[in-house]
Amino acid sequence: MTKIAILTNGCSFHNRFFEMEEYQNLYDDIIHIQDLAETSLSAYDTLIVTERLSIPHLKRNQGKLIRFANEGKRLLIFGEVLDHWFPTIDWKESDVNFSWWVKPQGDLPLVERNQMHTLYEYVTLKDMKWHYHGTFQPPEGALSLVDNDEGRSIFYIDRVSFKGELIVTSLDPIFHIGLGFIDQTKPFLHGLTNWLRGRDTDVHK
Repeated sequence: MTKIAILTNGCSFHNRFFEMEEYQNLYDDIIHIQDLAETSLSAYDTLIVTERLSIPHLKRNQGKLIRFANEGKRLLIFGEVLDHWFPTIDWKESDVNFSWWVKPQGDLPLVERNQMHTLYEYVTLKDMKWHYHGTFQPPEGALSLVDNDEGRSIFYIDRVSFKGELIVTSLDPIFHIGLGFIDQTKPFLHGLTNWLRGRDTDVHK
């Protein structure tokens, strides 16, 4: 059975999120980012890097995170990837459209890619539409699942850069669930949880 750890800053939105029973199937253990350097990750198949973590702590633990991905494990990164804290990720900040859904016939232009991927058995494009803070250029051979209208990704899966699987998305569901707004984030996170739990722990099968 897949064993999942999740990183936290210990900030208020994280604490409220972890108090919510309906999301506790997402993770097995919580690791404070300040304790990451001294914490063994050998028992875990998946490590979730939540949004808005301390960049200095992430950069300090960059080598450990890379080793985790190179051990055949799954590393899932939410939110912004600022200051090149993870070296293989090509991040570009973008304007955030916070109000498209209140405008007449408003839309957030996003495009499904690689629609046969198993994630789409658990989530829809609608589940991933609220806003995004930036975009990525996936490395050659990686799979983008959602692109913006400029052809840059907001959700991709990289099985070429490491022995394991790197999942990268600029979506920020835990932040919004913890703060108690943007309900659109809830079906996405439930679906993502079911996908993570439903997959074989050997990410190359």
